[in-house]
Amino acid sequence: MTAHPIGVEVSCDGPTGRDDCPHSAAISARFTSRTARQVRADGRPDGWTTRRAPGRLIDLCPNCRHTRTRAPEEPTR
Repeated sequence: MTAHPIGVEVSCDGPTGRDDCPHSAAISARFTSRTARQVRADGRPDGWTTRRAPGRLIDLCPNCRHTRTRAPEEPTR
């Protein structure tokens, strides 16, 4: 039996980047999309955006892109 990759799913990081997307959104990948970069490219026509955050990418669906707020800061002790 041989295993083959069936693609990659990229989901929305939510309105603050620390919580889940309230719409549980994911980019619909084409059948030929095999890498995260290809899947992200699939989402651009649908209004998805990608932002660079320290050490990672933040993917935002069209709904969260418009409601994005800054994440609350951790309280200092």
